[in-house]
Amino acid sequence: MSLRQGTVQSLTSPLDVMTDQPEQHDLPVTFLGDFSRKLIVNTFFNLLGRFWSFAAAILLTPFIWGHLTRGEFGVWVLLSVFLESFTLLDFGLGSAFVKFISAYYTHDDYDRINRVLFSGLAFYAVQGVLLVGVGLAVRGLLFGFFDISGAETAYVYVLLASGLANIGAMFLSVFRGAQRMDRSNAIEMAMSILNVVGAVTVLELGWGLSGLALNALVNAAVLVVVAWWSVKRTMPWMSLTFQVDRPLIREMFSYGAQILVSRIGGLVCFRLDKLIVARFLGLAAVPFYEFSARLSALVRALPLLTMSALIPATSELGARNEKEKILHTYLMTSKYVAMITIGLVAFVVLEADAILRLWLGAGVEQSVVLVQILVIGYGANVLVGAASQTGAGVGHPEFDMRSTILLMVLSPTLGIVLVQKFGAAGVAAGTTLALIIAAIYLLVAFHRNYLDTSVVSMVREFHVRPLAAGLLAFLAVTLFHRTFPGVDALRDTRYLIPVKLALDFAVFSAVYMMFLVAVRQVTAIDRRNFLGLMNFGFEFMRHPFREWVKIYR
Repeated sequence: MSLRQGTVQSLTSPLDVMTDQPEQHDLPVTFLGDFSRKLIVNTFFNLLGRFWSFAAAILLTPFIWGHLTRGEFGVWVLLSVFLESFTLLDFGLGSAFVKFISAYYTHDDYDRINRVLFSGLAFYAVQGVLLVGVGLAVRGLLFGFFDISGAETAYVYVLLASGLANIGAMFLSVFRGAQRMDRSNAIEMAMSILNVVGAVTVLELGWGLSGLALNALVNAAVLVVVAWWSVKRTMPWMSLTFQVDRPLIREMFSYGAQILVSRIGGLVCFRLDKLIVARFLGLAAVPFYEFSARLSALVRALPLLTMSALIPATSELGARNEKEKILHTYLMTSKYVAMITIGLVAFVVLEADAILRLWLGAGVEQSVVLVQILVIGYGANVLVGAASQTGAGVGHPEFDMRSTILLMVLSPTLGIVLVQKFGAAGVAAGTTLALIIAAIYLLVAFHRNYLDTSVVSMVREFHVRPLAAGLLAFLAVTLFHRTFPGVDALRDTRYLIPVKLALDFAVFSAVYMMFLVAVRQVTAIDRRNFLGLMNFGFEFMRHPFREWVKIYR
């Protein structure tokens, strides 16, 4: 089935059965029955969990900024990048857990799941030892290259934390593979609270960088214990008895190796730019780039969370060979992600200065232009997220892998070329250009090689009108400020900035949605399905235990 089949109305219906049979449009909001309810609820829990984590990070950032010097904050950012880099030394095995556990759980193959876990634990135990050894061996090289000093103890803690974090993430993957996002997110939310409390405590005690790193280590150790205890409590048949399945491990590594390329690409694009800033502009410039990257990452994360349940969901459908339902899920997700993402990006570009003033106060004005540049590239990356997640879920990660290779080449190359002439803004521009080019390639490759259709019709139906709506809403708020200049002046007083943002958002969202309704991007079917979704959510909130059992039975 291609995008050219059926009517535009059927393709844009989010929660109905998207087929050419009109009478099926009278079906309930759950367009795929139990599968749809599970997908919706899992997405809700992912939204809740990640929003909680991001909110904690956003609120914690000004506190850390206030307790560290610019240089120390820059070092902490680099240590975080190192930690994420070291976790990639699992050669993609971590990325394979959700995929394989989901497929085995679908067929109640618990013995295979136990083999997956024990093999992973054995691998990560060996990898952790090697990780610490290699990390210590290259410490002098890294510290000399980035001119880091006084962070030796913190660096050791970070190495130990990264080794334990892999094991904790592996245990959480059991819940994700079983599509129990309620459990995995509950644990992550609890850990985020522990992290915030620990970070505040160590900084108030004056422990600085070493205290933050020690807090990360403690959190990683607690996660391992809590995650495994929760897995055993929820699924008593789970065990870590000696069961090494070498063919299975080879298969997981084969799949994970392709995903690993994507993870490395994400590291190169979303982390290497900070290393370029540190190397060419100094550690003191890193915090301002980090602020813009964190805000842009938050904008990127919100719509991405609507796709977070796609890999286990499409893996389940792929195991059942239900390609038509996979297509329906992909189209539904693509449409709504496009509307959410484009609207968010346009609003953040418009309000970057006010948001930064509210978040961090005065003195970070140089981050404004960086946000406005980066958020466009991050938004382009989100628009192809459904293609990336669906491809990975159905066992075709090669599309994302090839796009990522392109990204890995373009991002550092453009960043290094442009930083020498335009400074931090040049690095941001290089990252954005690379993200846009890689996104176009991924979308074209996925549609041509998996969906067997042109990408033009999809872009025309799902992207063009939201782009026009975003531009019109942007101009409407600008006109609103010129008509009522006092509203824009509210950004000069920090405690009044929320009032300005609320007024601007009211104008922006009204114009944005009215335009989409006027051009039939939002149809009567969409509105009916939205009301059905709200009714489903209301019932879930009224009788959470009953609905929980019904969905996860």
